[in-house]
Amino acid sequence: MPEVLLCSIAEVPAGEIVCKRVAGFGEVAVVRLCDSSEYVAFESRCPHARGPLGEGELRGDVVVCPWHFFRFDLRTGKPPGTTSILELRRYPVTVRGSEIFVETAVNR
Repeated sequence: MPEVLLCSIAEVPAGEIVCKRVAGFGEVAVVRLCDSSEYVAFESRCPHARGPLGEGELRGDVVVCPWHFFRFDLRTGKPPGTTSILELRRYPVTVRGSEIFVETAVNR
């Protein structure tokens, strides 16, 4: 799978969603999980109605879409506490030194 440099870890402060454009692929959002050094990269558009999920609100390890308030657990990609079939499109992340790389393949 193609792996690309997304950003440095210094660009992703705790509690914030950072969006980066990947040439030939599109926009990818990345966050650092709460109380962790683990990073999660995901599609910046909500799977519900393509809302700007990258502009959503973080509530712990859950991202909330600003359009219809759909919530997604960043650890699983699934809406917490529901049986919804919607799932967040996530991308494999590798941290090397102080840089964050993502694979531009879907990881569900």
